[in-house]
Amino acid sequence: MKVMRSIGHYLNAAWRFVFYFRKVFLSIPVVVLALIFAKQNMGLLPDTVGLLLTTAGDFNLSITRLQAVIGPLVITAIPLVCMCLSRKVFYPWLVSVATLVVPFLLRLLNQIF
Repeated sequence: MKVMRSIGHYLNAAWRFVFYFRKVFLSIPVVVLALIFAKQNMGLLPDTVGLLLTTAGDFNLSITRLQAVIGPLVITAIPLVCMCLSRKVFYPWLVSVATLVVPFLLRLLNQIF
């Protein structure tokens, strides 16, 4: 019985540790993926990145490669900061995961064939 109680205390302490640092555990994979996508885009995107593709096939707006890399990082960082400052964790984290699509879409839109 004493062994079961000891295991229960260990599991309770482990769960409490995970619960207190849940924001860190959830944000680490998002930050790592955002940095990986930024590094890939820095090497793959052209010098000027086009946005707002028209039906004629040209772009209405062009930005530099650095802006196209830093912009999605900022867009991903904003929900993570909101997650760290609020008591709610899941919704800002889910928004930050959804923003990981932006670098991929920029790369897809500006692929050179």
